[in-house]
Amino acid sequence: MWQADRVSRVETLISFFGERRADPRPVVPARPDLTPEQAALVAEACSSSGVIWVRPIDEARSHLAWHVWHADAVLVLYGVGEQDLPLLSGHAEVRVPSKDDHSALILFVARAQVLAPESPAWQDAVTALAATRLNALEPAQAAQRWAVGCLVSRLEPLTVLASGPGPRDAPDPAEPPPGNPGTTTTRRPWHLRGRHAGR
Repeated sequence: MWQADRVSRVETLISFFGERRADPRPVVPARPDLTPEQAALVAEACSSSGVIWVRPIDEARSHLAWHVWHADAVLVLYGVGEQDLPLLSGHAEVRVPSKDDHSALILFVARAQVLAPESPAWQDAVTALAATRLNALEPAQAAQRWAVGCLVSRLEPLTVLASGPGPRDAPDPAEPPPGNPGTTTTRRPWHLRGRHAGR
């Protein structure tokens, strides 16, 4: 049984990621209303694609995230040393892209829940995430690091908004990054014996 002090870690991390206000605009069901066919399509799409676009319903920007489909839900890991995402708690819109041409396969609204570190649900999720985490630093200590500095959110599909391959010329769901004064140097790099023409 996980200890109560683990909950304080979740509260601390949530305060780091920022509290999200309730958004009354989206109308989502209290319980999943997917048909068996829709549930199967969500599972197939999420299992086949290693990434998703996820957008908290009170934000305008979608974020690309790697994930794992496990126990009928999307699992997302983010935080210190991992992917940089906003707090996923409450409701979120999830868009699953095709691995072939990146067109949208399915769009659904999910109930997002932050799992308490070292709870049974968290341990089950971390086991599934660790099995697919590529290039992890010190894999043996991954769970310990994630418990201290990361959040694991479980996104349970509630309702499907759209399904089927989207148009290939559909706009990118991510907003462009904010401008900054950074630039690249215009000086060409030095090459031994110079550069050959046409290179």
